[in-house]
Amino acid sequence: MSTYSIKELGIISGIKPHTIRTWEQRYGILKPLRSDTNIRYYDDEQFKKLLNVKELLDAGMKISHIGNLSQSQFMAELDRVGAEAYKNEKHFEIIISQIIISIATFDEALFEKTFTKCVSKFGLTKSYLKVIYPTLTKIGLMWCKSDIMPAQEHFLSNLIKKKLFATIDSLPIPQDSDQTWILFLREQEEHEIGLLFAYYLLKFYQKRVVYLGANVPYDNLRNVAEQVKATHLYTFLMRNDHNDEMSDLIDKLNNDFKEATICFSGKKDIIEKITPSNKRIFINDVETLIKLIE
Repeated sequence: MSTYSIKELGIISGIKPHTIRTWEQRYGILKPLRSDTNIRYYDDEQFKKLLNVKELLDAGMKISHIGNLSQSQFMAELDRVGAEAYKNEKHFEIIISQIIISIATFDEALFEKTFTKCVSKFGLTKSYLKVIYPTLTKIGLMWCKSDIMPAQEHFLSNLIKKKLFATIDSLPIPQDSDQTWILFLREQEEHEIGLLFAYYLLKFYQKRVVYLGANVPYDNLRNVAEQVKATHLYTFLMRNDHNDEMSDLIDKLNNDFKEATICFSGKKDIIEKITPSNKRIFINDVETLIKLIE
C-alpha cells in the first residue's frame, strides 16, 4: 500500500492542497489517516477517491452535489461519466485518470479494461496521442517520491510496451517496401515507447523496419545500416548531454550515413540544439512522420 501527503495528492490530481482540505471539512470527501506520530496521510483508497471525484468535476458536476452522493450513487455516476468519456472526445482526462489509478495501485486488470476499451473506440493512433502520451507526460512531471513512484512508472511503461509489441506483431510483414527504416536509441537512452509507436506506424504503412531498440552501440548501428541499405535512421533524444556531445553525435550520423535521412524526436530543449537540413529532419508530431512515410 502506498501513502501520500496532501501535497503529493495535490501534485497528482492538480487540485490545490487548500482546496482538498476544504472539501474534507465541508463535504467529507476524504478522510485522512494519522500515523503513530499524529501526521496526516492518505492511502490508496483515498487517492482513488480523489481522482474519481476529479472525474465527476471534469464532467461538470458540482462538488457540493458530489459530497451528498451515497457510495452507490457515487459509483453509478462514475459509471455514467466513464461511458460518456468514450462517446465525447472532450473527456480524455477521465480515461487518463483511470489509467493513473490502475498504475498507482498496480491494478493490471483495470489498465487492461481501460486500454482495451480506449483502443477499441478510438484506434491505437488516437489513443496514443490523446491518452497514452499525455499519461506518460503527466507521470513524468508529477511523481515526487523517489522510493515507490519509479516502480509505478516502470509498471506502466512495461504494460504499454507489451501492448504495442502485440499490436505490431499482429500486422503483416511488409513486402517490396521502398523505404527501410532503422529505429534505435543510443547507448544509455532507454525511453522506448515513442520509438515503438513509430515502429507500429511504419509497419502499418507497409514500410520495412529494422527495430534495434534501446542502448545500441554506435558501431553496431553502422554495420546494420550498411547491410540493410537503410533509407532512414530514426532515434529519440531524451537524455541531456553537453552541447559538444550532441554536436559530435549529429556530425557522426551525418558523416557515416550519407545515403540515409536522419530523423529525430525528443525533448524540445535537446532538439533545438540541432540545425535541420534536407537530410536531417525533426519529427515533432505524428503528421510529420506520416508525411515522410507517404
